[in-house]
Amino acid sequence: LFGLDDAVIDIEIEPNRPDLMSVFGVAREVSAATGVRLRPPDLSVEEGSKEAGAVATVRIEDLERCPRYLARVIEGVRAGPSPLLAQARLTAAGMRPLSNVVDATNYVLLELGHPLHAFDLALLEGSGIIVRRAAEGERIRTLDDVDRLLTGEDLVIADHAKAVAVAGVMGSAPAEVSSVTRDILLESAYFEPRAVMRAARRLGLATEASMRFERGADPEAPQKAVDRTAALITAWSGGTVLAGTVAAGAAPERRRVRVRPARASLLLGFPVTPQDVHTAFDSLGITATDVGEAVEVEVPGYRVDLEREVDLIEEVARSHGYDRIGSTLPPVRQIGGMMPTYAFRRRVREAFARGGLREAWLLSFASREDAAIGPEGFVRLANPLTADEPFLRRSLLPGLLRAVARNMSRGVDSVALFEVGKVFRMGSNAPEESERVALVMAGSATGWPQAPRTFDFTDAKGAVEAALLALGVRDWTIEAGVDPEEEHLLHPSRAALLRTGDQPLGLVAEVHPRVAAAFDLTTRVAVASLEVPVLMAHAEALPAFRDPPRFPPVRRDLAFLVDADTPAGEVRRAILAAAGDMAASAELFDVFTGGPVPAGRKSLAFAVTFRAEDRTLTDHDAETGVEAIRAALTTAFGAELRTG
Repeated sequence: LFGLDDAVIDIEIEPNRPDLMSVFGVAREVSAATGVRLRPPDLSVEEGSKEAGAVATVRIEDLERCPRYLARVIEGVRAGPSPLLAQARLTAAGMRPLSNVVDATNYVLLELGHPLHAFDLALLEGSGIIVRRAAEGERIRTLDDVDRLLTGEDLVIADHAKAVAVAGVMGSAPAEVSSVTRDILLESAYFEPRAVMRAARRLGLATEASMRFERGADPEAPQKAVDRTAALITAWSGGTVLAGTVAAGAAPERRRVRVRPARASLLLGFPVTPQDVHTAFDSLGITATDVGEAVEVEVPGYRVDLEREVDLIEEVARSHGYDRIGSTLPPVRQIGGMMPTYAFRRRVREAFARGGLREAWLLSFASREDAAIGPEGFVRLANPLTADEPFLRRSLLPGLLRAVARNMSRGVDSVALFEVGKVFRMGSNAPEESERVALVMAGSATGWPQAPRTFDFTDAKGAVEAALLALGVRDWTIEAGVDPEEEHLLHPSRAALLRTGDQPLGLVAEVHPRVAAAFDLTTRVAVASLEVPVLMAHAEALPAFRDPPRFPPVRRDLAFLVDADTPAGEVRRAILAAAGDMAASAELFDVFTGGPVPAGRKSLAFAVTFRAEDRTLTDHDAETGVEAIRAALTTAFGAELRTG
């Protein structure tokens, strides 16, 4: 008798297809699949002579969150039960029949998929609607009879005195339609999905309306939905629909997306012609036009899932049947290998790991303490994960120092860590980032057969030298100095700068004892930091095999007296340049001051190896090389070759 013996089909709807959350949306798909003609509901509405704009107004103050708002006014309604068939259909769909006016809005919600809301016009102050942000701390009593606190991020529907609905979520009790309602204002609008989702989540409300707006309602549907609902209300409860619609805002322009049949053929694995594309979209009632070798599709508002060419190709496949797609994978042109930067980053990690260091993976954040003692220009995060670390780091060293301290506090007596990561600084207009590799060594540096000692500057320097050798960085120098970026961390007299060519490469140093103590480290701490882009620019592309030397080397130990402030690295570079092709290497093995060395001078001793690729060098060849070196160093540094 009640009509509940009808079949009910439960359909699982994917989140990106809100157009299927209605009977008409499902019917549209069935029509496309079967070819049966689609019959849309009657959207005609009989209007009276009185203008709706004479009794109601609409104003939108936030067009970003509510691009369109429509309202119709219906006077002289008589609240009561809705027709039995309508109640049966609502009940079968899981909705509770309430009254003819409310049931009409729910009926159209299920039929067309667009949410609506009816207000008692007599309860609206000023008979006007304002779509606005809620005032901070504003309250509203929703239809579930709960008093809710709003924030300035919530969008509300309001009259001239109060909020009467949380936009797209739920109406309020003070303005709801009741048995004594005679005149109603019928709302039909489009609300931005994220705004509705945030409000619904924060208020703990999940309604049929919010679910549809969150997924993406049709911005073109408000007029159709309000006309259909107005016609049902007058048919079920009497009354007169006032002439015209009170509206604000406008529907956005439709997207136009192009699909190339050739591209569709490549991805789907079967031939797709322009006619196939037209057939697919014609069956869905979607306009498609040929534009050169492509087909341009005018995407209706209800298809929020059609954004890119691949989305249209999927529609073509769905229309023609997935069974047409063969089991052979389509050809894909793919170039093998890794990106050069990624491959080099791996080489850097391998180079330091081979030196006995362990890699650390740390977060790229910096604390307030780091910013307080470091240089200016820290990048502040708009939404930090924790209040303790509100900045992006400018250096890798503080994080590594904390990691070392954490390990040593747990009984690890020897820690050597490295990290490859990004650092950040605030530029003139925007944040700038660069990539570095840094190491920190602390604790015991010896094994069983050696005398006990702790890591120091020479250990960090040795680790860097080994890594540079493994990476094929040959032309680099080291000289005393402190990096201004890191000087707040470093010992002023145990620090050196590395360069390659005319570019700064990095630093090697020991941490200042005061800084080490601040990190709860009681031992000497050696550190180094290198610029990865500079390393990459000067590294050998790939390790290459070299034939072993065919001819023996000739070695000469040369000691030079130079001024005490002369960098040994510059002297070494001058030696290699003066000896030319014969110089295989020049290694510093002794620095001496005092005794017979005059005050203000020092003795630098180098082991210089001469070698030729095509012959065995004679003593005369070696002496010629030594004389060239002596002359060059005398000219450049006022050096004296020690002979005794």
